[in-house]
Amino acid sequence: MMKKKHIKSIIFDMGGVLLRTENAASRESIARRFGTTRQELEAFVFNSETSILSEEGKLSDVKHWHTVMRHFGQPVGDPIPLYDTYFKGDAIDQRLLEFAAALKPEYQLGLLSNAWENARVLLSERFDFLDVFDVSIFSYEAGARKPDPAIYYAILDRMDTAPEEAIFIDDVQENVDGAKAIGMQALRFTGTDVVIGRINSLLQEMK
Repeated sequence: MMKKKHIKSIIFDMGGVLLRTENAASRESIARRFGTTRQELEAFVFNSETSILSEEGKLSDVKHWHTVMRHFGQPVGDPIPLYDTYFKGDAIDQRLLEFAAALKPEYQLGLLSNAWENARVLLSERFDFLDVFDVSIFSYEAGARKPDPAIYYAILDRMDTAPEEAIFIDDVQENVDGAKAIGMQALRFTGTDVVIGRINSLLQEMK
């Protein structure tokens, strides 16, 4: 009889889960200035070829933002002011972060995010939450982005955790499915209260 697996590690996505856009006014302002809609702006910023290349560690974040500027017919210069304005309305979900921190030391905490090159430095300068996690991996550091199995295995290896011993939380269904495909317990984030309840239920079920 196989021994029942217990949860050792809980791994959170960042954007859309722990770090979310609470006020879109600054993005709306940029979109108007660029002569586009916020939806079209966000689609290019997050889903364009250069965005994906930077998330894979194949292109600098600066070159990606220069491409954004050129795409919308803007003068190409220092991207930091645009970056800061674009993310001005983003905020950490303090309740979810405090819930995660309270799970220690019984469980290891991980952070796994698709992110552009240099994200660790830029985030550390603007937010104070990375130290809560025992292990954090950004896609550009792993050379693979979710839902590529390689990035899930990268953090599991660092945490010395089998897939069945980890819970993964993400707001994108494709990424949740990718985690499930390698045997992880995975939940889609649909709201703070909902996900806290589902994590607690799963932890109780697997004790």
